[in-house]
Amino acid sequence: MQGLRGRVLHFWERYEPHIGVGALVFGFILDSFTLNRPDQLLDNVILLTYLTLAGGVILLMTMRASRGSTEGKLAPFLPVVLQFCFGNLSSGLLVLYFRSGTFAQSLLFFLILASLLVGNEFLKSRYAQFRFNVAIYYLLLLCYVELTVPVLLHAIGPLIFLVSGAVSLGVIAAYFWVLLLVARKELTLHIMPTGLLVGLIFVIFNILYFANIIPPVPLAMRDLGVYHSVLKRADNTYLAIYEKAPWYQVWRDTSRTYTIGASRSAFCFSSVFAPTDLSAPIYHKWEYFNPQTKEWEVRAKVSFPISGGRERGYRGFSVKTSLVAGEWRCDVETAQGSLIGRISFTVIETAIVPVLSQKTL
Repeated sequence: MQGLRGRVLHFWERYEPHIGVGALVFGFILDSFTLNRPDQLLDNVILLTYLTLAGGVILLMTMRASRGSTEGKLAPFLPVVLQFCFGNLSSGLLVLYFRSGTFAQSLLFFLILASLLVGNEFLKSRYAQFRFNVAIYYLLLLCYVELTVPVLLHAIGPLIFLVSGAVSLGVIAAYFWVLLLVARKELTLHIMPTGLLVGLIFVIFNILYFANIIPPVPLAMRDLGVYHSVLKRADNTYLAIYEKAPWYQVWRDTSRTYTIGASRSAFCFSSVFAPTDLSAPIYHKWEYFNPQTKEWEVRAKVSFPISGGRERGYRGFSVKTSLVAGEWRCDVETAQGSLIGRISFTVIETAIVPVLSQKTL
C-alpha cells in the first residue's frame, strides 16, 4: 500500500503542471455542459460552493499568516484548493457569460476572464499574497452577483447593474470585517492597498458595462437567422423559408448570401433566452454598410418585449423591406444598446432563382 502511495505521489510531483492544465480544460468542458442557466438551482449551488470554499481558504491562509504559522499538514494543500476554486469559478463564469452577447463585441471581457483562467496555472507563487487573493476573489464575486441579481429581481438595466455592484461591495465589506476579527495584524498591513484594488476592479467593471463591452447577462441568444419568409402557425410554431448555408459553415443555418426577389424583403428571426419571470424589451436593428462613407447606417429599428422562462428562448421576428444589394446585418440589442447577437449577410440581385428550404422554428 505504501509503495502504491509513493508511486502516486511521485507521478503527481512529476506531472503536476500538466495535470493542473488538463484538470482546468476538463473543468471548462464539464462546465459548458453542466452550467446552462443562471436561474437554475444546481448552477448556483456549484458556483456558490466554489465562492464559499475559496473565501474560507483565504480566511484560513490569512489567519495562519497573521499567527506566523507557515507549516502544518494543511499548508501545502491550501494554495492548491484555492487554485482549484479560482480556476473552476473563472471557467464556469466564462461559460455563462460567453452564452450572452457576441464574441467580437465582448472580446475584451472574455480576454479578462480567460487570462484569469490561464493565469490560474502560471501565477501559483502569488497565491500566498493576500492582496492578489482578495482581488481575484472580488472580481469573481462581482461577476457572479451581476449575473444572479437580475434573476432575483426579474429585471435588467443600468439601475439593476448598479444595485448588483452595491451588493458585491456590501458582501466584500462584510468579508473584510470577518477578516479583521480573526486576523487583525495581517489585515492592518494590507487593508489600504487591497481596498484600492477592489475599488479599481469595481470602477473598471462599471466602465466596461456602460461601454457595452460586458455581455448582457443573464440574456442569451439561442437562435438567430435571416429568412425569406416566417409564418406563425396555429400551434405556436414558426414555418421559415430560407437559403441553406454551405455544409462547411457549421456555425450557421442560413446562407451568408441572401438573394432578393420581387418583394425585396427579409425576415430576421431571433430566439433570446431570459430567466423565468424576467421581461425586457429587445431591438432588431437593421444596418446597411454604405460603400461610399465606409460606415454602417441604421435603416430600421424594431422593438418587441421578451418574456423569460422558455428553455429555447423567447421567439420573435422583424421584417425589413426595400433591401438593396450590398452588405447588411441584423443586430439584436437590449434597450441600453448591449449586443446580444448579430447576423451578417450579403444581399445580391440575380435572375437565378435560389434553392429554398423550409424548417420549423
